[in-house]
Amino acid sequence: MKKLLFLLVSLALLASSANAQYREADTVNLWIDEIRARNPVAYAILKDHMPEARKIDRMFQAGNADAAQREMVAVVWKYRDRAFSRAGDAAAIEVVRKTNEIIDFLSKNYPQGCLELLRQQLSLKTLSILEETQIYPRYLEAQRLAYEDGKNHAPIARMDIPTMYDVVTNDLGVSDAEIHMIVKPESIPAAQLCSLARKNLNIDAIRESQRGQYARANISSKRAQ
Repeated sequence: MKKLLFLLVSLALLASSANAQYREADTVNLWIDEIRARNPVAYAILKDHMPEARKIDRMFQAGNADAAQREMVAVVWKYRDRAFSRAGDAAAIEVVRKTNEIIDFLSKNYPQGCLELLRQQLSLKTLSILEETQIYPRYLEAQRLAYEDGKNHAPIARMDIPTMYDVVTNDLGVSDAEIHMIVKPESIPAAQLCSLARKNLNIDAIRESQRGQYARANISSKRAQ
C-alpha cells in the first residue's frame, strides 16, 4: 500500500504543478481524489482527517517525499486500525472473508504475495496481479465499510489470548506448531504460508458467538484504541 499511495500522490502532484492556478486546497483534493478509485479506505480516512492530509501535502510540496510517504501511511494505518477494532461483527467478519478470498487467489497465482498481504505491504507486482481481478476491489470496499462502521463507535473489548487460542485450535484445527509458523511467517515456504493463512482465517468455521471478536482481533492490532 505504501508504494501505491506514493505513486498516486506523485502523479496527482505532477498534474497540479503544471497548472499554476492550483491553491493548496486544490492540490490536496486532487491527490486525495486520485487515491479514491484505487484505495477507497485510504480516501475515506484522508477525507475525514483533512488537517493531516494538508500536512502531508505541504511535505510533498516542499520536496520531502519520503517524509510525506511515511506520514500518509501512518495516518491511514492509525485511523483504519482504530476503526477496525471497533467495527461491528458483520463488517469485521466481511473483511476477514474478503481477505481469505485474496489469499486463496494468491495461493494459486502468486504465493509470494501472501506474506505481503499479511504484513499489509503489497508490492507493485502483487498489486498488478490483484488488480486484474474483481476480488481486490471487493476486499478494499469491505475495508472501507468496516472503517465507516467503526470510526464513531466506542471501544470494544478485544478477544483475550486464552479464548483466541481455544478458537484457533478447536474451531479452526490449527496446531501449536502451525501457530508458531504463523507468528514467524518469513521462515516457511510461500505456498505453505498461504495454506496456513487460509486455515487461520476460515471465519465461517468458527462458532458464531466468537466470529465478530475473532475477526476484529485479526484485522486490528493490540495498540488500536
